[in-house]
Amino acid sequence: MREDTYQTLMPVCPHCGHEFDSDDMNESSQDLWALAPDEGRAEVTCPDILCEKTFHIQGGYRPQYTTAIDEDDL
Repeated sequence: MREDTYQTLMPVCPHCGHEFDSDDMNESSQDLWALAPDEGRAEVTCPDILCEKTFHIQGGYRPQYTTAIDEDDL
């Protein structure tokens, strides 16, 4: 599992370390691509079938993503 989920190029699940790929980004019910330039936040479920836990994503302008189990940790 990846410990560092701060300012990554793609979202990383803080539970299992799954790094999202383009398919994960496109198949999400949220517009994850828009989160980075908009510096938005979203609650998502990990697409890894062994995890499927909910977590929060915050986009950064660069574009970078930060993820956390609790929204307060963003």
